[in-house]
Amino acid sequence: MTHIVAYRKNEDILSYEEVVSLVQHQMAFIGYSQSREQVASEIRNSMKEESRSALFVAYEEDGTAMGFAYGNICCGLETRGDYFWLNELFVSVGCRQQGLGSELLRYVQTWAKEHGCAYLALVTHPNNKKAQALYRDLGFELEQLVWVDTYL
Repeated sequence: MTHIVAYRKNEDILSYEEVVSLVQHQMAFIGYSQSREQVASEIRNSMKEESRSALFVAYEEDGTAMGFAYGNICCGLETRGDYFWLNELFVSVGCRQQGLGSELLRYVQTWAKEHGCAYLALVTHPNNKKAQALYRDLGFELEQLVWVDTYL
C-alpha cells in the first residue's frame, strides 16, 4: 500500500537521500545533469521557510520513496486567485504503470484545493505521450502553447 506525504519544509522530508535520488533522476530525464550535492542544494532552496512550494512524496509501506510531485502555490489574474503550478511529477522506473502517477496527481489536486487553489496547471514535453495520456485520462485539458522564458 502506498502513502503520500506533503512537505512544506526541507527539514521535514523523510528518506531524504532517496528523494534526492528521485529528483536527480527526474532532472536527468528532462535534460539537466546535476550532482547529488547540486540537487540537494536546489531542494533546500526550493523548500525554504518563506516558499509557497510543496513536495509530495509517495512511499511504499517500508518507507521507500517511489515517486514525487513538486509545485508552487501561485496567484494569477486569469485564475481569480491562487492556483497550483505543478513543476515536476516523477515515478521511479520500477514503479511505473501501476497507477502511482495518477495517485500522486489526484493527491496534489485534492491538497491544492484544500489549500485554496482554484486551478492547477503544468507543462509537459510535446513528445512525452505517456504523460499526456495520463493527464488526458484524469480530465486535464491539453492545449498547444509556446513556453517562453529567460535566465536573469
